[in-house]
Amino acid sequence: MENVLITGISGGIGKGVAEKLLDSGSSVIGLDRVIGENIKETKRKYPKKLSLYECDLMEAELLPGLMKNIAAEQGPVGGFVHCAGFDKMAPLHLTKISDMENLWRLHALVPMVLIGALSKKANHAEGTSIVLITSQSAHEGAMGHTAYAAAKGAIEGYLAPAAAELMERGIRINEVCFAPIKTQMAAGWMDKLSEEGLRKLLKSYPLGMGEVRDASNLICFLLSDEARFINGQIITADGGHAVRKV
Repeated sequence: MENVLITGISGGIGKGVAEKLLDSGSSVIGLDRVIGENIKETKRKYPKKLSLYECDLMEAELLPGLMKNIAAEQGPVGGFVHCAGFDKMAPLHLTKISDMENLWRLHALVPMVLIGALSKKANHAEGTSIVLITSQSAHEGAMGHTAYAAAKGAIEGYLAPAAAELMERGIRINEVCFAPIKTQMAAGWMDKLSEEGLRKLLKSYPLGMGEVRDASNLICFLLSDEARFINGQIITADGGHAVRKV
């Protein structure tokens, strides 16, 4: 697979997906606000296969031009995974408007803008596959996660009409709905739980907390030709949470 574009490449799921693709011989284009030392080390290992761009994704108005430049410099994009993200926990009455706007922008507006630019004929390769990441928070009452959950719910609503339109251009798009994955972002809110709250959370996942490799394996499968018959779907991976005994 050539020229898989990954946002949030410096850590977490983004870095995990990139390394799995690179290990399999694919070429990767990474975007992040700051290119971290961890992914720079990966760049040294794969100097010809990994290209890195620093950019502020929140400046959504600039993203169509960025996509055009990337395609001109690297060739048409063959896959896209939007891994950039953050969460901001707060009760309803304390949730700031700026946090609501930023969560919506990064989790919903940014991927929509990038996909719109990617859909242009000159910017994508034949058989391009897109994978977006949604969250269990969009389906369950996770207190303090209302703004994050709403943004993820928005990108789920985007999927079906986008899949229908993109399919006409030879592009597949699917989403993965994860329970918490062991990343720095998840640790940020899990660390705020009480000891009893954390115990209950962990008990609700019979197969254990998800690892970055679990997320990367599923995403890379959906990117691949092995998933060519799958389009417009939300695939849930939740460690057995939905079917657990309660």
